[in-house]
Amino acid sequence: MHESNKTRVLFVCLGNICRSPLAEVVVKSVAEQRSIDQYHFESAGTGDWHIGKPADPRSAAKAQEKGLDLSRHSAQQITSRNCNSWDWLIAMDADNRSNLLRMGVPESRILMMRQFENKDDIADVPDPYYGGAHGFEDAYQMLVANAEALLDHLEQQY
Repeated sequence: MHESNKTRVLFVCLGNICRSPLAEVVVKSVAEQRSIDQYHFESAGTGDWHIGKPADPRSAAKAQEKGLDLSRHSAQQITSRNCNSWDWLIAMDADNRSNLLRMGVPESRILMMRQFENKDDIADVPDPYYGGAHGFEDAYQMLVANAEALLDHLEQQY
């Protein structure tokens, strides 16, 4: 499928160096395993301080350990000027969801990465930036655990 015909999905966290790039490669990998090719996946942060920087070394190492590649990642920012370029925005936590709503993204186009675990109490993917290596493993496991359900949900929309 030509890239311009694909549904555009953006994973969003704060700085775009830890959670959202890892989510991008995890979900992309699961989609490839399922032979789903109608999506274009990227990631971005709501903050601007990491623009152009690579993934956090701990996130890149976790990806590499799991057979995924973040070596070409370059952080970018989602803003009110470019938020309408995406069909779906997947927030890693409630704060980033609120930031997307303030940018003018319609609530109907925002999903939470962990919303399929417990619809009554939607949990965040905690930011592992200030924690130890275990935080990156925990984040990875949360992303893997939710990738299938997220793709199932997206598939049901079309």
